[in-house]
Amino acid sequence: MMRDEQPHLATTWAARGWVEEEGIGSATLGRLVRAWPRRAAVVNKADILDEWADYDTLVPDYPLEIVPFAEHPLFLAAEPHQRQRVLTGMWIGYNERVIATEQLIAEPAFDLVMHGVFPGSDDPLIRKSVQQAVVDESFHTYMHMLAIDRTRELRKISERPPQPELVTYRRLRRVLADMPEKWERDIAVLVWGAVAETCINALLALLARDTTIQPMHALITTLHLRDETAHGSIVIEVVRELYARMNEEQRRALVRCLPIALEAFAEQDLSALLLELNAAGVRGAEEIVGDLRATAGGKRLVRDFSGARKMVEQLGLDDAVDFDFPERPDWSPHSGTQR
Repeated sequence: MMRDEQPHLATTWAARGWVEEEGIGSATLGRLVRAWPRRAAVVNKADILDEWADYDTLVPDYPLEIVPFAEHPLFLAAEPHQRQRVLTGMWIGYNERVIATEQLIAEPAFDLVMHGVFPGSDDPLIRKSVQQAVVDESFHTYMHMLAIDRTRELRKISERPPQPELVTYRRLRRVLADMPEKWERDIAVLVWGAVAETCINALLALLARDTTIQPMHALITTLHLRDETAHGSIVIEVVRELYARMNEEQRRALVRCLPIALEAFAEQDLSALLLELNAAGVRGAEEIVGDLRATAGGKRLVRDFSGARKMVEQLGLDDAVDFDFPERPDWSPHSGTQR
């Protein structure tokens, strides 16, 4: 790790208006830390398993309107039970990917902060806010694990096709393989975790707002979304604090990683969609996925980058990060005032 210090950096940061009286983001972090006992799902919904009593087998598990091939003629020609099985598979796969994102992307980034890898990460308020987030992430994994197990039980799904490795993690491993220095790899892990925590809201919001799916599924994603709304704010403040203390080489590495991470989180893993179609016995699965591959929209998963865009703006990197941020959609969880 490079140790060249920048003694006048705090003064420069204050001149840009990014430092509060007690330090960068201290008021925001303090508010979020104090709100945790009232907000956290792990505190208020530890008995979430009891909510499954209202499961209705006639209600779909996943919103049809966000299935990228919902209007494809071959999918529409499939038997109703096959289409239902695809929706159930997509719900289970969604939970599997959320768990993988927590374990492979978010938690390693939090661990680096908690182990004091970056200058400034030993601040007590930062450590407290990040540790609360780590507790939240463990409970999120537990909630989504319950969702998988209970759905498989209720839908009588005894086997699942082997799933591909999380596409965002594949992209991260590819980046890490080209980085010989540990400090640079640490920056990449931090960036991937920060992007995950500011982008996951978009995926959660699409299910949390949906009234056509199982109420329990909407509840799980709503609880997760509420936590992640706080996490997004925490991550922005923490990364801003750490960035303020980085040397120029570390900052350049962070700027290089940001667009790569954003593209990784935008990517739809078409191989996972193909698995669900084949598992349900839908004829023409290869053609359906091939048609998606031929369209730009079919290859894009995340379409709301409002949280990541705010982070980039807060870091003052609007002109430095080469990524085409789309317009914020009406359903964005970042629309309006966030708690």
